[in-house]
Amino acid sequence: MEFKKAIVFLVLTGFPYLLGIPHQALAISCDVEKSLGREDKTLFGKHCGVCHSMSGLWVRVGPSLNGLFEKKQLVTGKPVTDENVREVILKGGPGLMPGFQYMLTPDHVEELLRYLKQTRCPDIPAGKGKE
Repeated sequence: MEFKKAIVFLVLTGFPYLLGIPHQALAISCDVEKSLGREDKTLFGKHCGVCHSMSGLWVRVGPSLNGLFEKKQLVTGKPVTDENVREVILKGGPGLMPGFQYMLTPDHVEELLRYLKQTRCPDIPAGKGKE
């Protein structure tokens, strides 16, 4: 009986790696809140992560923000620039995205911009993501 438990454990924890499918594990580690020098949750996790993921693997209200600054345009249709991303953060976006102008300081917005530029998750192969 212990042998069967061991096999089940291996299948559930290590087998995907043997098949070359570590994507979910990488996405989980990417979506885990990273410290931006704060004791509490990161700004992204606290304000953005409710609706957006970085990995693209998890179903959220808004689109994945992975590689945002590598894209040509925002969902607003405007090009991806610091100014345009800042505007969406502060005033909100199309659909359900609220503006955070009364919740975030200018320093917080700059910190979020740095985070969005620096954080890059592994690409999730087609058909693996939920967004």
